[in-house]
Amino acid sequence: MSDEHGLVGLLYRADWTRLRMSAEVSDGSTVLVAPGRRYRYQSAEFVTGCDGGRPWELEAEDEDPDGSVHWISGPEAPLRRMLCPAWMLEDSELQVLGRVRACGRAALDVAMTRRPRGRRGPEPSDDRPAPVRVLVDAELGILLRIAEPHGSEETQVTELVTADFDPVIDPDLFRPPPGSRIAEGIGEALGGSFGPAWWAAKTAGGLAAGALAAWIRYSPLRRRQPPYDGMDLEAAIPPDDPPPELSADGVPDGPPVSDELLDLLHTGGSYEFAATLHEWVGLGALASSVPAAARRAGFGGLGLLMDAIAEQPATGHLTSRIRFAGQARYQIDREYQPPRGPLTIARDGDRWWQVYSDKIVTGPAKLPHGDMSSGIRELADPSWLLQCRLSGGSTVHVGSRRAYRINAARGRGFKSFAMMFPAAVAVVDADLGVVWRLTSYIGARPVQRQELRDLTTDVGDFQVALPDNLPTVEETRPFPF
Repeated sequence: MSDEHGLVGLLYRADWTRLRMSAEVSDGSTVLVAPGRRYRYQSAEFVTGCDGGRPWELEAEDEDPDGSVHWISGPEAPLRRMLCPAWMLEDSELQVLGRVRACGRAALDVAMTRRPRGRRGPEPSDDRPAPVRVLVDAELGILLRIAEPHGSEETQVTELVTADFDPVIDPDLFRPPPGSRIAEGIGEALGGSFGPAWWAAKTAGGLAAGALAAWIRYSPLRRRQPPYDGMDLEAAIPPDDPPPELSADGVPDGPPVSDELLDLLHTGGSYEFAATLHEWVGLGALASSVPAAARRAGFGGLGLLMDAIAEQPATGHLTSRIRFAGQARYQIDREYQPPRGPLTIARDGDRWWQVYSDKIVTGPAKLPHGDMSSGIRELADPSWLLQCRLSGGSTVHVGSRRAYRINAARGRGFKSFAMMFPAAVAVVDADLGVVWRLTSYIGARPVQRQELRDLTTDVGDFQVALPDNLPTVEETRPFPF
């Protein structure tokens, strides 16, 4: 492999579940990994591992030595940032600086920098984040070393001090020691059912349930009489894309995606466009998919989620007009009246604005705020898909434009709201790199869809357009939401 060619594919395809490795880490911890999702990680404070099915943990001072279940979980990679390096691919620029050797292995010395907030014109050098330097195993794709800025002058380094990639392993090391706390799989918690109810409950596991329930309760689809101006209640989400079938391990069916398509997802395309955004959300029917036992369990906020879902209409259709000129420059004008949120959301790189029916709230761009624009960024920059499990990539057409249809399933950690659900289908423009359509599924049922229409890249000189007949309020609180 020469320089950057194939680097995205190498990082994306790194698979810790096939590793056989014994290593010592620079912080004094040790890790043992074997094929079949088996691992054991030991530090001075605790020991954790997985026998291939259930994770377990044994703390130095265990308060509950009877081994009772304390959490719902499945096998997760130890040393996730090193063994699951797909986090490097989202919203980043990669540069291969050379070839080196580390732990007796051939490796690539790579600098990873987060993309500048806008792609038009040069970015001031003092506004660019310092690069993260990593050593990538040239064969396996895992990281052998991570050196990242920590503070103004410090660098935090995590690296494998020694590593054996063909060790002799005692299988008993992956079994939980006496007194361990053992996780329970979501399928076991629901009586072994792996149908739509299982997927619905799995979606609700952990913190995702609380976040999803809050989004539903405060979304424009919250039930109210009469319906909101500009909201169209429909019978169903348009069925353009058949749902991907998932294996028991959550892998979408279909052929693997090509290196060329992975590169397209990483680099994206035009960061300047205007379009009409159509959104469909259909969550009401999910309540009937979840068994009473799961409701009563209430783990991970499932009860709160189901209560929120039960209040919703079958499907709501919303439209907005968007102009996008980079992650820090955009305007979203909603063609409906949200129950609590703003009608317009905008940023120009220096300031942000939220326009309500009776006022305009504004503040400096660096002030954190809940602008609810992450879904727009997911359409503009498809690199987040590289933290999902992908398949397919067949060529389709959106009007006269060529695009790729990609199956996506949750995996490797996810930040996208679309991937709070188990699976999705993304249709990505072959030249522009934008996501034309994104449909999320639980089982065979679509639950959310975003679609761009009337798209143009001729946006001219981007400027925020605000009404001139409303009072303006300056926001100074650190978290104005």
